[in-house]
Amino acid sequence: MKDYAKIVPCLDVKVVDGQPSVVKGVKFVDLKRQGDPVEFARRYQDQGADELVFLDITASHEGRKTMVDVARRVADAVDIPFAVGGGIGTLDGIKQILDAGADKVGINTAAVKNPDFVKAASGAFGSDKITVAVDARRNTNIIPGVNVYEMEDGAKAWFELVIYGGREPVGVDAIDWCRKMESFGAGEL
Repeated sequence: MKDYAKIVPCLDVKVVDGQPSVVKGVKFVDLKRQGDPVEFARRYQDQGADELVFLDITASHEGRKTMVDVARRVADAVDIPFAVGGGIGTLDGIKQILDAGADKVGINTAAVKNPDFVKAASGAFGSDKITVAVDARRNTNIIPGVNVYEMEDGAKAWFELVIYGGREPVGVDAIDWCRKMESFGAGEL
């Protein structure tokens, strides 16, 4: 089997000072504006990215749909495969994003809150259009039945799903969740 690495930059996007902006931070905290999402998308494509992901990182937390207009402008600006996530929780929301030019959607919070949504989405649009995004963080509070890993520092930990842009832990093991989402029709994780 041939080794193959894909370069898939992720544009974390939110509204800053009234403008959609690529932002960078650590663990979704202390976000700093970096620039225009369309310009970043073009730059990544020009630098050889294989695919691109656009995540509206505050849409679910703020209870709103993702920025369809910005996703459309990004899709118009690039020729590489393009996925959009953030605030997508209905089949109509998926259709809007795909109609805007995205090749696939990323679902996280909505999938955790309603796992059957992934089945419905993959049934309606095909598994190749549905990516389940997985945000997880290390948890050293070991509970029975989770996959435990020994970390480099010797500590034992597991990886717990978090939703709403890393703000809310849900007590679900990330590895088991990935297996479940694959069985529910997610084409990518």
